[in-house]
Amino acid sequence: MLITTAKAALAAFWLLALGNLLLPFAGPYLSGMAVLLLLIHLMEIVVLHGRLHRQARPWTDRLQVLLFGVLHLHRLRVA
Repeated sequence: MLITTAKAALAAFWLLALGNLLLPFAGPYLSGMAVLLLLIHLMEIVVLHGRLHRQARPWTDRLQVLLFGVLHLHRLRVA
């Protein structure tokens, strides 16, 4: 339940960040936070490359990690 709520909040953040690109309302701060979060999630993909590569749908999982970061990792199989 907590993971689902956190993912929903993060999805809302990405929608706000996209909206801020199209019609700026929060100044550069929201865009800067979005870029920083995107870089962090990209680093997570690089660090977890081996684990993501072993998944049944590696590109889908990479996209989910890009959007939700470590919140998506609890769902991945370890093997």
